[in-house]
Order: sequence, then C-alpha cells, then structure tokens
Amino acid sequence: MNKKIIFAAAAAAVIFFIFNFITGIFLDFEWFNSYGHSGAFWTLFFTEFNVHVIFTIIFFLIFLLNIGILRLIAGRNFIRIPVQIRSMNLKILQKPGLIVFLIIISAGLLISYIMGSLASSFWKEILLFINRTGFENMPVEPVFSNNAAFYMFSLPFYKFLYGWILGSVILLAFFSGAFHFFNGTVVNDYGKISFASEARSHLSLLLALFSAVYGFGFKLSSYSLLLKERGKFFGAGYSDVNSQLFGYKICMILCFAAAVIFIFNIFKKSIRIIFLSAVIIIPSIFAFTVVIPAVQQRFFVVPNELDRERPFIENNIRFTRSAYDISKIEIVNFKNEASLTLSDIEQNRTTLNNIRLWDWKPLQQTYKQLQELKPYYTFMDVDIDRYMIDGNKVAVNLSAREISTEKLAQQTQTWVNKHLIYTHGYGLVMSRVDTVTPEGLPDMIIRDIPPKSSIGFTAERPEIYYGEHSNGYIMTNTAVTPGEFNYPSGDTNNYSVYDGTGGIKVGGFFKRLFFALSLKDLNILISTNIKSDSRILFRRNILDMVNTLTPYLMFDEDPYLVLSEGKLFWIIDGYTVSNQYPYSTPYITKSGKKINYIRNSVKVVIDAYNGSINYYISDNTDPMIITYSRIFPTIFKNAQSMPEDIKSHLRYPETLFSVQSSILLKYHMQDANVFYNNEDLWNIPEQIYAESRIKVEPSYLVTKLPDEQSAQFIMMLPFTPANKDNMVGFLTANCDRENYGRLKLYSLPKQSMTYGPMQIEARINQDAEISKQLTLWNQKGSQVIRGNITVLPINSSLLFIEPLYLKADTSEMPELKRVIISFSDKIVMAENLNAALDIMFSGSISSTEDITEPSENMDSSSKELIKQAYDSFQKAEEYIKNGDWENYGREIKNVKNILSRLNSM
Repeated sequence: MNKKIIFAAAAAAVIFFIFNFITGIFLDFEWFNSYGHSGAFWTLFFTEFNVHVIFTIIFFLIFLLNIGILRLIAGRNFIRIPVQIRSMNLKILQKPGLIVFLIIISAGLLISYIMGSLASSFWKEILLFINRTGFENMPVEPVFSNNAAFYMFSLPFYKFLYGWILGSVILLAFFSGAFHFFNGTVVNDYGKISFASEARSHLSLLLALFSAVYGFGFKLSSYSLLLKERGKFFGAGYSDVNSQLFGYKICMILCFAAAVIFIFNIFKKSIRIIFLSAVIIIPSIFAFTVVIPAVQQRFFVVPNELDRERPFIENNIRFTRSAYDISKIEIVNFKNEASLTLSDIEQNRTTLNNIRLWDWKPLQQTYKQLQELKPYYTFMDVDIDRYMIDGNKVAVNLSAREISTEKLAQQTQTWVNKHLIYTHGYGLVMSRVDTVTPEGLPDMIIRDIPPKSSIGFTAERPEIYYGEHSNGYIMTNTAVTPGEFNYPSGDTNNYSVYDGTGGIKVGGFFKRLFFALSLKDLNILISTNIKSDSRILFRRNILDMVNTLTPYLMFDEDPYLVLSEGKLFWIIDGYTVSNQYPYSTPYITKSGKKINYIRNSVKVVIDAYNGSINYYISDNTDPMIITYSRIFPTIFKNAQSMPEDIKSHLRYPETLFSVQSSILLKYHMQDANVFYNNEDLWNIPEQIYAESRIKVEPSYLVTKLPDEQSAQFIMMLPFTPANKDNMVGFLTANCDRENYGRLKLYSLPKQSMTYGPMQIEARINQDAEISKQLTLWNQKGSQVIRGNITVLPINSSLLFIEPLYLKADTSEMPELKRVIISFSDKIVMAENLNAALDIMFSGSISSTEDITEPSENMDSSSKELIKQAYDSFQKAEEYIKNGDWENYGREIKNVKNILSRLNSM
C-alpha cells in the first residue's frame, strides 16, 4: 500500500480522535456553563486531566528510572542484539541499539498513558481525600479508634494508591522480564532457565520493591477487616482482632525483611537466595493469614461463638443503625384495641378522605385513555403529593403530560417536526386519591388542554420542556412557521414561541459547526430555520441532567411533579452513599449498587419550562455533603433559600425509606443474644396484586396517628415476623415541614395476634359472597385487578382497605368498582369507601354484602337508621350554612345510602 495513503489515513484517524474529544468537551462545557456551573465543569475536567497527566508522568519517570538502573547494572551490555537479527543486514537495523531504545521508550509511553488513565478514574477518591471532613457525630470504631472519616475518605485513597503502585511494580516486572528474554539475559535452554548476572540483580531490585509495597498492603488489610463479610454479622470478629491482625503484622515484618534481603542480593546476585526467601515467606504468609485464624475460629470461637463474638455483634448493630440513620427511630406502643365506632370514623374523616384508592399502575392506564388526548402525548409516571384544598390537607395523584416524538405518525417523523416543532409536553392531570365518579373513574381536579381546574388551581406555565421523557435535543426561537406546536385546539393547533432561559444560544457559524459535530447532526449547520439567537436545548431528561452535573451523588429513580405558584417543577431526591462505613452491613440497591451508608442530603428542584437546576442541602449533619459542597461550592445551596411553597411539597423519599425498612427487619434487634439467634427477625409482608403475590410497598398517607395532634402526610410500611403473616408493627416517616424526617416504629401487642395483609387477602378469598362476585366478573369478558392493600391506623385500631378495579378485555382503562375494608373479624365490600365504612360501623348489613344487594340480616332497627339519617341531614344543614360544600355533599350522600338501606328492608 502507498506510504502516503497509510500516512494520510493515520493522520485522519488522529485528527478525528482529537476533534471528537474537543467537541465532546465543548458540548459539556457549554451545558455546564448554561447553568452557571463552569467552575464545577473545570473541577471535574481538570481533576481527571491532572490526575491522568500526573500519574502518567510518575509512571514514565519510574519506567525511565528502571531503565537507568538496568543500564547502570548491565553497563555497555545494556542492549544485546541477537546475531540472527544482525545477520539480516536490514537497512532499518543499521543502528539496532537506537531502534530498540526507541521501541522501549514508545512502549513506556504507552504503558504510562494507560496507567494514568486508570488513575484518573479514581478522581472522586482523590477529591474526597483532599477535602475530607470529620464524622464528629458518628461513633468511633473500637478496634483502631479511628473516626469514620478515615474509612470513608482516607482509606479508599490509600487503597487506590496502593493498588496503583503495586500494579506499576508488576507491570515493570513483566516488561523487564520480556526485555531480558528478548535481550538474551534470560535464556530458556531446553526447559532450564538461566539468568545473566545483570538479570539477577535487576530481578532482586524489583522483588525488593514488590515486597516493600506488598508489606504496606497488610496494613491496609488490617483496616479492611472492619469491612469484612461474615456469616452472622458484618465487620471484624474475635479471630480477626485476636489472630488475623497479629498475622498481618508478622507478614508486614516478613515482607520488609524480604525487601532487605533482596536489596542485599542485588550485589550477591544469587538465584538461590531469591528461591529460599520465596519458599520461606509465601507459606508463612499463608499460615499467619489463613491457617492460624481459621484454627482459632474453629476450635476456640465456634464452640463459644456467642460469648466470643458478643462485643463484635454489638459493634455491627451500633454502626449499622448509625450508617442507615435508623438509630433515631422512636418506638411507640400501638394497642390495636379494635374498638372503632361510627363516631370514631366521623372524627377521622380527614384521614379517610385521603386514603389512596387509586394505585399508580391502573391510574396511569386510565390517565392514558382519558387524558393523553393525542397519540404523541404520554404519561410517564403517576406521583402522589398533598395540596391544600378548601383549607384541608388533601392527598392527590398527579402526572405530567409529556410529549413523545416517537409516537408521531411515521410519515410525520421528520427532522423539522422532531427537533423544531414538537418540542414540549403540555400540562398535567391531577385527581384526588380517594374519590371516584359514578362510572368508576378518577375524580379530576385538573384535566384537559389547556388545563382546567374544578377547584381554582392554575397552571400559568404548563409547557414541559424538561421531564422524564427520552426525547433528543430541540431548537427553539427558530424561523419555522407558524412556530412550536403548543397544544391541539379544535380543528387547528395552537403554536407558541419559547420564552424561557433554558438551553444555549446557537450563535455564529463556528458555534453551530461545533454543535453539529458534537450532536452528530448536519441539519443543525445547514437548516435555514435556525437563527443566531435560536436556542438549542439538549440533555432534557431530568435524571440524565442531575447525573451529569453531579455524578458523585446517587439519585432517586422516581422524581415527582409539583405544581407551585402556577409553574411546574420536578423534585428529585439525591443521596450521598458509600460502601466504606466500618462495621455496617451492606445493602444492594435496585440498580445493583452496594452501599453501607446513605443519607438523603440533597433535594433537587428542576423547572420543567426553563430547566433551571437548584440543589438544596437537606441534611447539614452529613459529612459527605459538607465535603462535596467544599469541592463544588457553586452547586449546593442552603435549604433556607428554597421557596416556601416548594418546601411544603417535600416528601420523605421512598428509596431511603425502603432501604431503612429493609435494614430494620433485622437491626431492630439491639440485644446481641436475640440478634445472634434471629429470634425476632421480621419480613416485609406480601399481598395479592392483580393475581400475583408481591411485597407490600410503602405508601403515602394523610393521617392522624394516635400520638399526634393533627393529620400529617406520612409514609408507612407494615412488618410481619419471619415466615409468618401476622403483623408485628409498622414504620412511619413524617413528610411535613414541622416534623420532616421523624421516624416512628409502632409496635403491636405481642400477647395477641394482629392480622397481616396476606391474612386479610386469604380471608377475602374465603368470603363466599366476595369470592362469588370476583368469579362472576372474571367470567364476563373482564378482568378483576386487586389493588394495593392499605393498612390504616385510626385512633388505636387498624383498618385494612383494598380497592378493586375492573378492566374489560377489550379496553386498557381500569375502573374502580369496589372497595373492600376489613376491621377486626369483619370484611365489607361496597361501591365506595364511605358506603363500606357505613356498612361496617353502622352494623346494619352483614359484613360481606354489597350495598347494591338487598339485605336480609339487619343488626340495627329502622328507628336507629332513621335517627342516623336525621343526624346526617342536620350536619348537612350546618355545613351549607358555612359554605362547606364538600362535607355537605358527603352528608347528603350518607343520607341517600341510609334511605336506600331502609327501602331494601
């Protein structure tokens, strides 16, 4: 092949690589800079770049030093050219020594670059080490008396440094061995390997270096014992502290002694010394680090395991509870008296009016059928939050109506449509969690396009440019006519021009060229619709945004939408995590990440229209977020600067709550004896959802707990004993501002049994009337979907509520058709929650009978029913005088239900 063609191809490849690298940096810098975080970009960039360069130089200097020492040892015989190569008389080998030297230097540069690249991937450990802070409010570990900061910030850096140096020594040894082999100073003569004197000296030097570095590794291994996986508990145990640590000290001394011997052998040049040292040291290391600790564990610890391991189990319990922040949980006794009356129900109407009857999965399907309106709209998720409605705290479901350009008709999926016209979603849907229309559909608070509200909520800026979608980049303020598609309006469409601050101005030719190259789209450069003041909005998926801006944090995979002062915002919970907290048992997240420390230290608020990102520190006691805020001072803000209305919508995150609940299953046991024997191990209960058996999920509720003065927005999850279905307690987390983050574990009486969710499910299946009705529905071309069961604490009693949805085989729109409630030994199924509660607590109809069916067994007399109707009517009159239409409607509905039952007697 022509040399010019080869050279041109190589040059083109190099130019392409460099240009691709530059355009990638350009795109990231412009994006960071558009948010005012160019400082954070350069911190991330130069940390990686500088680490790469510094460690490349360090390795290359070590490499040159290795070559220099070899030259010093070998003298003029540094490079030996085999006779076979010299006899070839190749023109290129007229100066063979120079050629070999250049090859060595080139190989050294390549290896140095690789070692620098490996080091740059540890930029986070380096930054945390340099900017480390103390864990002053955390317990000090009892083995080495180190603050947790040593394990979280310093030890990872030392491990990186040790691994990099050890890897460098091993690479030098491999390279040196290859050099000696090709140079003829190491010869394989019919299976017998012989070493020249310079090779022996060089090998001794490398072994001395390896032994010294390896010796320091035993010191790091000592600290790592506190992060050791064990059978009964996590962290260092009796044999680790009393045998393994001693073994590591002996091995460290042996390695340093071996290094001294190998240095001596540089001058002695004896292979026998090397061989004898290896024969003595390697078995000794195995004996002191494996055999002796194993013998002590088997014959001294195992026969008396609980007594020997008790203090170490207590360490594991204390540090695990600290790492997951569950040591602050308050224990409250819950009597579960099962003594609710109709009067109690009336007094807790705020709670009962906020029961989540609509699960997000069937509700999302219903939203899609009723409110997507056009094929290109989509609801990615359904969130739950609370809003003040008529002076009451009300739980609602809401979802953003986002656009999906992939759903455009195939013939309309042009570049102009996907990037210039169909640029944003529009509006949201909101419905109460507890109410249902007569048709079994959600009771909409906000609906349609443009958004219409039945209670006066307004969305002044309903356009959604940033969200959970996976659409690509878009261009705004372009010359395309009539503008960006805003929303459908009758036979025509409404168009708009973007008026926000999101994105980056395209600017002149060269900037457009860079955008075109960075995004690999020539249309950006050649489209006549793009002007100099047009804006390009890319990286619009909100999770992609926060992961790019702050890759060192872990984020909740379920962002939620908030309507605040007429604008739409996304809130994402950010976590600081680590797997280096001493004595703390690890947890595997859904994404497969292994952690043993977590804090919800950041609340991220993203404007759905402008894309502005604000990070607010929500936990000032977390040393990790304090350290990150030192490294990136422009990113994090104080929580006090968060808008007040946004504060009212903060929630205790489900991910953190789930992690803490999982850890609590075992680590609620704080007595070492009980913990060791797993005497009180818990499980997260199961339920029947649709037709499958699944774990109960944490649920958000507005409820008044027995020891609280008013209704609170909380998250709740029940617990059952291991391998049993009865409930033993439930955990709650307060979400409201005044008590945010307050965790309470309500313990149920141990002397009596409390039904658990799966036992309630079994009783529903065994109920003749309910079972017959479910079978009938499933046989008429429809499918019954059993919803999530809610365990609701009221006063000192527990109420179980399960919604039933009906979905026709020919439809994807589930309807809420029945509500099942269980209290004490009774089960009721009715058309809605109020009717079910009325039946359950008035005692007028048998517990398993639907309100639409005639009743044959009445427990209360007609006079009692008439009195109840009269009382409800009087309440209705009082409500109408005060203009309280919501409670007026409820009381009138109650009168109607009572009269219907009287009519059926």
